[in-house]
Amino acid sequence: MGISFNHLESYNEFTNHALPETKKQVFKLAEEVMKPIFQQSVYSQFSTFIITTTCPDSLAPSLGQALADKFNRELGSAQIIDMVQGCAGGVSAMILACQLAECKKEPVLLVNADAAKKATSTSSKIHEIFGNGSFACIVERDDEDRGLLHAKSQQYKGLSDVVTVKLGHDADQYIMEKKDIANDPRKHLGLEMNQLMALRLLRKAEEFYNDFVAESEKPDVLLLHQVNPDILSKLEKLFAKYQVDFINVADQIGNCGSATTGLAFHMIFDQMKGKKLMICSFGTGGVITAGMWQL
Repeated sequence: MGISFNHLESYNEFTNHALPETKKQVFKLAEEVMKPIFQQSVYSQFSTFIITTTCPDSLAPSLGQALADKFNRELGSAQIIDMVQGCAGGVSAMILACQLAECKKEPVLLVNADAAKKATSTSSKIHEIFGNGSFACIVERDDEDRGLLHAKSQQYKGLSDVVTVKLGHDADQYIMEKKDIANDPRKHLGLEMNQLMALRLLRKAEEFYNDFVAESEKPDVLLLHQVNPDILSKLEKLFAKYQVDFINVADQIGNCGSATTGLAFHMIFDQMKGKKLMICSFGTGGVITAGMWQL
């Protein structure tokens, strides 16, 4: 028995910087990829609806709850799983979707959506590398010899604050301390990346890869989180010695948080048949998460 990815959809605003910001932008990004799936889909029931983001439009109702209300008829009695794990969430959700589809023997709807550019201040140096985007697919069990071969996740001590979004119960005290917050709220409350911690985490990528391969086998293709073109180029040189096809499309999709690996996966999907693909993401929480699929 195997696992297949069907009805892939993606939406990316990275190359169209003229698009205005909107309210409920993460919700609308998710909506963009869910609508065509429901229009084309012949599925009458999903066992589970998994939605991932780094920063939802609001804390409550959750993004998954808001989307389930919008698509109540289509989702029916599907279990809703909201995942807020930052960049690593996209891969975590793919792994979980495969495990649930095989266990429950019913289709799983997987959606990643992130307005990462909207989360950053325009005064920040990292503003230009981020984008807004979404990815969706249906994961289901089939009779082919393919699917998830191996999965691994590692959180590295001292790197949990590599990416932060300061919204939560402590936000009010933080706001009172920052008197100029009204002038540029995203500078204080939006997405921030600690460059030093990011470099320390990236140095763990090769170690993580070797540990992963030692536990499983060597992939044919390696798809890392598309952080930005400069970092991907350096990592591509680093991994050249492992003789694995390295995917670098960062300049085309931008860093769309948890949706990044899904967007890249969709771009290369048609060329992956018969290959072993390792998808690996790193970032928020000092976490590196990876899965390898036989496609």
